[in-house]
Amino acid sequence: MNLFRKNKEAQNAGPEMSKAPKAGRKIDKRSLANGSFATGMAAIIIAAIVVLNMIVGAVPSDRTTFDMSTNKIFTIGDTTKEVLAGLTDDVTLNYLIQSGKEDTRIEALLDSYVSASDHVKMKKVDVVANPTFYQQYSDTAVPPNSVIVTSGDKSKVIDNYSIYLTDYSTYQYSFDGEGQITSAIAYVAGGDTSTAYTVSGHNEIALSSNMTDMLEKASITTKDLNLLSSDVPGDCDLLIIFAPETDFTKDEAGKVTKYLADGGKALIVSVVASDETPNFDSILEAYGVSRIPGFVVEGDTAHFTQAPYILLPDVASADVTEKVAGMNIVDAFTQAINISSDDDELTYTATPLLTTSEQAFLKDLDTQTLEKEDGDTSGKFTLGVKIEHTLSESSYGEADVELEEKEEKPEDTTHTKILYYSSPCLFSSDAFSSLLQMYVEMPAGNMQLFSDSITYLTDREVTVSIPAKTMQEPSITVPQGTAALIGNALMFGLPALVLIGGIVITVRRRSK
Repeated sequence: MNLFRKNKEAQNAGPEMSKAPKAGRKIDKRSLANGSFATGMAAIIIAAIVVLNMIVGAVPSDRTTFDMSTNKIFTIGDTTKEVLAGLTDDVTLNYLIQSGKEDTRIEALLDSYVSASDHVKMKKVDVVANPTFYQQYSDTAVPPNSVIVTSGDKSKVIDNYSIYLTDYSTYQYSFDGEGQITSAIAYVAGGDTSTAYTVSGHNEIALSSNMTDMLEKASITTKDLNLLSSDVPGDCDLLIIFAPETDFTKDEAGKVTKYLADGGKALIVSVVASDETPNFDSILEAYGVSRIPGFVVEGDTAHFTQAPYILLPDVASADVTEKVAGMNIVDAFTQAINISSDDDELTYTATPLLTTSEQAFLKDLDTQTLEKEDGDTSGKFTLGVKIEHTLSESSYGEADVELEEKEEKPEDTTHTKILYYSSPCLFSSDAFSSLLQMYVEMPAGNMQLFSDSITYLTDREVTVSIPAKTMQEPSITVPQGTAALIGNALMFGLPALVLIGGIVITVRRRSK
């Protein structure tokens, strides 16, 4: 009834009443403008994101991905970059996979090679769809997630088991992807190959796996040599005498001396021994180098670690040591080297490479203390030396060719090179571990010095001998008291913080 009356009154309303707006909300032009602006901005942002994704997609993967692993497993180093920079022919990295089961570590590493050089291409080969692909390069089956590196008619197979390494004595796991791949690239691209002979028959310490692995990566074939039954072969590019514990015969020492006099190259490493070895010593004495009895103890705390016979030597500036400048090198249970410099008519040069501090001193093998005593010889001692001897083949035995005064090296010169170090612990993880009675992983500086020594002796521009990278992530040890404090903070502090925040927000809303 009332509703009918109100409608009737509305029909009888005057002109002013008829101009009243219809039922409904009046349109707000400001809100409409704000809504249009928000819609436009959303469209612009979406378009910007699409364009940005397209730009990022076009950028090389090495610029958009970051290696967050502790030991930079996916990152190529300076040696690899040097090898890639020298490529003149194309190299293909054939990555053998099972679709959907690719190894992300290996694939990321291969992408780094492709991004670093226009001469490197990666090709995925599905072993299910193409099961006989490996037969072009190997007589035995190659497992998935392996790599076959090819260039022209040369190839090298890197199976997955040589990429992932396990030391079963310590259960240490390492990733050798870069070392294996870069070595293979250098090989197929026509890199240098050499033959090294290791002298045996004197109770030598065997080359440790970290040493043989580096030699193999450097494309150096190692062979055993017994000097009693053979001369130094003509194809010997490098003679290795590593830590003999008994003396050579005069005939053996003479064969080595003749090989060196004819321009040979040798890496010689000795051990501290109580027995005299006059024939072995004669090899070095021909170049004015001799060993001083006893072993070196360091008196300067900044020059040793753990024990005063585990030394941190100073590294002299030389072509052999250029890359190890600033790196830690550890030497242990080593002998001092004497370099004769009295003769002004010497036809060779002997240059110290590793030295102790001035506070070092010598102890006899039967010593009962490592403290310095009256009568102990002290001073700065040499622990490693480089020997060079350059002679003209047409005037053998005469004075050195004065290369500095000639614009070019004569074609008929022989160039003897010797690197002598007085402890196997400098390079051999087995020798170092045996000394300390615990497993020891060689420092990076030591292995870089070994690599550079091989590079120098074999007359190479670069030696590919990249060590494997450990996959063990460092653990974070939290002290017990700190751990309890963190636990209480998470158990009580965090809920209390949330509660206080809720109360503050509630009070503010009610006050408005």
